[in-house]
Formats: sequence, C-alpha cells, structure tokens
Amino acid sequence: MSEAAFNDDLLEKELFGGDSDELDMDEMMSMGLDSDVKTADPVPTTITPKVPLEGLAKSKELANTTETKAKEPRLQAAVPKLDIELDDPPGELTILERVPRKHTQVAPGYDTCKTYDVLPTMAFLNQYQIHAVAAVSNMRWVFTGGEDGYIKKWDFNATVNGKQMLTLGQRHAHVDSVAKSGTMASYWDHNDVNESGNEFLSPVYSIDVHSEAMWLVSGMKSGNIGLWTVRHDEGRRIALLSKHKKPVSVLRISPDEFGLVSGSWDRAVLYWDLNTGKISRAFAGHISQVSSIEFQPCLAEPSESADKRASPLLMTTSIDGQCLLWDMRAPEALPQAFLPPKKTPPWATSACWSRDGQRIYIGRRNNTVDEYEVGAGPQPTRTLKLPMNSGPVTALSMMGNNRSLVCASTDNVRMWDLEMSTDRRSSVPFQIIPGHHGGTISSVFIDESSRYMLTTSGNRGWDGSSNNVFLGYEITPI
Repeated sequence: MSEAAFNDDLLEKELFGGDSDELDMDEMMSMGLDSDVKTADPVPTTITPKVPLEGLAKSKELANTTETKAKEPRLQAAVPKLDIELDDPPGELTILERVPRKHTQVAPGYDTCKTYDVLPTMAFLNQYQIHAVAAVSNMRWVFTGGEDGYIKKWDFNATVNGKQMLTLGQRHAHVDSVAKSGTMASYWDHNDVNESGNEFLSPVYSIDVHSEAMWLVSGMKSGNIGLWTVRHDEGRRIALLSKHKKPVSVLRISPDEFGLVSGSWDRAVLYWDLNTGKISRAFAGHISQVSSIEFQPCLAEPSESADKRASPLLMTTSIDGQCLLWDMRAPEALPQAFLPPKKTPPWATSACWSRDGQRIYIGRRNNTVDEYEVGAGPQPTRTLKLPMNSGPVTALSMMGNNRSLVCASTDNVRMWDLEMSTDRRSSVPFQIIPGHHGGTISSVFIDESSRYMLTTSGNRGWDGSSNNVFLGYEITPI
C-alpha cells in the first residue's frame, strides 16, 4: 500500500480487509462495524467490572437509569480472527498486578484556569516526515521517529532556554514568535532484521519512552517492535518483539511501565509482558488498521495494594472510525463500542480521554470531533464542528484544566473551549494556535504538567501530505 495516499483497490483490502462487493458500505459508515452485524440479546451498554472502577463512578441518577438502558439491544459484530500466534503460557498482565507510576502533577494554576495562551517559540529542524513523538515525564528529553529511519533525541531543556537560536533564514518559514532552535543531543539507526538475519533501516511508525528514559520502544514497518537502551549504552537494541505482520502504528507503555500495548495495520492489539517478551492478551475486535490506543487516566493515588486502586480501561480506535473500550480485568467480555453518527465517513486517526477519565473525544474526517461519555451509551453526547475548510482532524489532546481540547487539522491547530456556550451565533468556541498551516499533523503532545506542547507533521503512512514541521510551544494560563 502506498505510504502517501490510498487508491480505491488498496483501500478496500488494507482498510476493510476484503473486496468491496463483500461489504455493505452504507451500514459500515453509519455504525462503524462490518457487514456481519447482528442484534444480540439485551445486555447493559455499560461495563460492569469485577472490582469497582473509580473512573466509571457515576451519580445515583445515572445508576438508576442502568436498568432502563439494559433493555436496549446492543449491536455486536462477529469477533474477527487474528493471524497472531499467541504465547503459551502467556505473559503476566502487569497492569493488574503492579502499582502505576506516579505522574507529574499539573502545574499550579494550570488546572483551574479558564483558558491558555499557547505560543510557539521553538522549531526543531527536520527534513523528513515525523510519525511519532514521545518525552520523559519531566520533559528533559524528547524523542522523535519518522520516515528517514532514525530515532532522534532532543535536549528540551537546552531548547526551551534558547541555547541555540534560529538564523534569519530559518525564522522566515515560521511565525515571528519562533526563534529558538531545537538542540539535538544524539540519534541512532532504527535497524530492523529480515528473515536472513540482515539489518536494514526501517521507518519509525510509533514510539514511546520510559518515564525516566531508561529504555524506549519503537514500531517498525515489518511489524517488529524494537526495545532500545537510552540511559546506558544508548541506541543498543536489546530485544525485538516479533508478532505483528504489518507496520506497528501505535505503542503505549502501561501505567505500571512493566507492560506494553501495541496496535498494528494487521488489526491486532496486543498486550506485552516486558519482563518476558511474551504476549499477555490479544484484543480481537477491530476490522481495520489500529490508529490510536489510550489508557484511561488513573484517578486513584498509587497504593501498595493493587486491589485498592482503580484499574484503567483501554480505549482503541481504528482507521475505519471504530472505537472500542476494553475492561482489562474481563478477558472474555466483549468490548463496549462507541458508534459514529450516521453519515459520518469511516475515519479516526486520533482519540483522547478527558483528564478525569469520564469522556472520550474522537477526531473525524468530516471536520468534526465526537464526544462520548463513558457509561452513557454508544452514541456521541455531542459533536464539535470545525469550519468546513479545516480538513480532517488528525490529532487530539486535552489540556490540564479538562476543558480546553487541542484539535489539529490540515489548516490549523485549534484549542476548543468545551464549556463555552455556542447558543449565540457570534460566539466562537475555539481559538487558533499559530504555527502550523497546511500539512497533516501526526501528533499533539502535551506534557504532564501542561506547561509545554509539541506538534509534529507527518501522515503516519496513511493519507495526507507533510511539511516536515516540528514545533514546540510554551503554555501560560489565563
């Protein structure tokens, strides 16, 4: 499949796993499911875990309506079979056994403000598409990977302090506030291994890093996952996880940092035990390429006992617009499906949680963002409509105040105020963040303290063009 654009034949095979005459496209576009859809026996639309989830705690009023919702039939598709050889015995599902790491707190004033002033001040010079970006918890180091086949390590502290400034010619391509140049600390080859044992350079399709930069994981075009050292003997590949058959589009380290969840173009979502390199669980439910994976934010404080804390849910999306919510403690349970509105094109490259873990936001191809409330059913509670010429929403991220949603589309990056009333025609519920204009944005990264934001340009191997811009922003609460 072309890494720059889709054509009709490959779209049928790669995205939907079959020929067009075997699919009911109208039904798929309206429900986000395949043509083999049937009405199941009445089941609750909310998940009932074995242990209470603080992230799903609702008011008594919502609890009283559960019985009513249980009478509604739920649509479920035949679970697709994964072409993945599972490990026997499987690895440990570490997220259920270990305490999650403690996250950096949102900076004072950043969690209670109404909005932010987001100003681009840094440009990280790059000549190729960037498919993925990750950073350590304190933003000391930033890592990027893209089409050139190298993993690059940037010194963010030196960059934000202005150690190296852009030349006049380099500043000409950006807005006036961008004056600081990204400081590259090091880089290394993103080498893969073929069946003959020979190494070759592979594009970086996904990346994630340990919170203290002990190690890093990266997704390769062949379907392999590389585990690399960072702090000691930097750039040495210490393990190669080989189960996926196609490019690994998403990687997320588990909250306890002993596990890893990977999503691929082969439609498989796998949970890895990093202590053994074995698969702990395979999530079979998507019928097209996996586009995003996010753990529900952990609302409980870390505890010495795993039984006394909330276990986050796992949210996954695929390029056809399907969004599934998995209960990590119920391996046999079907996932909860969030259905796109009717007449919505099959598309979802990005999704994110609200900071409180109660809502999910999914970017669509038709210039909209759908908001879903966990426990409120499979239909969106509301839809945020961007201007008609904005283009597909390719990246989303939530600010620390839990009311400002950053939406990246082809024309601009916007920050949407979720609490602003849109009843009056004169009110504009979003503000434009300067910097990007034109080109597909592959990711929007906001650090845990909400003081800095990073945006990268790249199509992640899918549809869209790139202007190869990598910008850093400084955020001030208002």
